[in-house]
Amino acid sequence: MALWGKGDARWIVEEREDAKNVNNWHWSEVDASTPSKKFFKEKFLALTATGTEGSVRVSEVTKCEGEASVNNRKGKVIYFFEWDIELKWCGKTATSNDNITGKVLIENVSEENTEDEVDISTRQNKNGNEHTKLHQMVKSQLVPKCREIIGDYIKYLQVEHGKQVILPTKKGEGINSQPGKPKATAPVNSIKQKMAETVISSKNKPTENADHKRVDVNLSDCFKCRVDDLFQCFINPDKMKAYFNGAAEVDPRESGKFSKLGGMITGTYLEIQPNESIQLHWRFNDWPGDMYSSVTLKFKDTGSSTELTLSQVGVPQYSVDQIKSGWYKYYFNAIKRTFGYGSGTL
Repeated sequence: MALWGKGDARWIVEEREDAKNVNNWHWSEVDASTPSKKFFKEKFLALTATGTEGSVRVSEVTKCEGEASVNNRKGKVIYFFEWDIELKWCGKTATSNDNITGKVLIENVSEENTEDEVDISTRQNKNGNEHTKLHQMVKSQLVPKCREIIGDYIKYLQVEHGKQVILPTKKGEGINSQPGKPKATAPVNSIKQKMAETVISSKNKPTENADHKRVDVNLSDCFKCRVDDLFQCFINPDKMKAYFNGAAEVDPRESGKFSKLGGMITGTYLEIQPNESIQLHWRFNDWPGDMYSSVTLKFKDTGSSTELTLSQVGVPQYSVDQIKSGWYKYYFNAIKRTFGYGSGTL
C-alpha cells in the first residue's frame, strides 16, 4: 500500500465525488449498434435527387447489418464498427409515370476505411432507357451523398457516444478537452486520425470548421483527335502516366480509385460510358476531409475534332482559380502537348 500522500495521482478518488472510473483510467464500453441503425435509417431515407431526367429517392433501408461500440481505456477513446447496408431506390422520369426501382449496396463500412474507400455499388431492377436514365442519376447524385453520410456517422459516434465513456473530472474535463494530439504516423485521411483529432484534441483545423461557399466550374476545349483517342487519355493508365510524367495511379473502372500528382488529386470513378462520358468523385488533398466535388466529362465528335466539356459541382470558392488552371495545365494542354492533339488533322 502506498504511503499517504505518495500514491499514484491517477488513482486519487477526490478527482471525482462519485469515485467512478477515476481519471477515466479503467476500460469502459458503450454499445452503439442500435442507435447507429437508427442514425443510418434516418439519414438514408432522407436522400433525394432531381434533374432534367426525373427524380429519385431512397424509399427503404432493406438491410443494415453490423455492430458498433465505443470504448475507453486510460483516457483514450477507441471506436469499432462494421456495417453492410442495402438501400432501395425508386423514382420516375420526366416522360414516364412508371415507378422505377433499384438498389444501392454499401459494404465494408468500418473504422479501417475512409468514406471514400467504402465500396458502394448500384443496381437497376429492369433494363430499358427510362431505367438507365434514373440509374445514372443514382450514381452521380445519390452515391456521393451516401459517402457524406458515412463521414457524418464518424462524427456522430464521436459526439454522441464518445462522451459517454469519458467521464468529466472535477475540472470539467471531458471528451472535448482531452489533452494531446493524434500521432503523426496516422494516414492523413484515415478515419482513425479523424477520430483522434476530434476526440483527443481540443483544437480542430480552421478549414474544417469554416463555412466554405460551394460553386460549380464549367470548362470546354477541342482536341484534334478521334473521340476514342481522347477518351483513352482519361481511363488508360499508360496514357495518363505519359502526360502526368508518371505521377498517376489509376484503377479505371466503376468504384475504382485514382491518385495523381503525388496524391494532390484523389477520388473515385463513379461511372464510365465508353466514348461518351466519365463521372468522378474528386477532391484536392488540401480540402477539408469531408469535402468532395462531382466531375462529369462529356465527349462529342464534331467531325473535325473532339469537343470535351467538363462540369465540376461542389467546388469551394477559394479553389476555383486553382481548379480551372489545373485542368488546363495538367490535363488539356498536357494531353495536346504529349500526343499532338492540339493541331493537325484527324
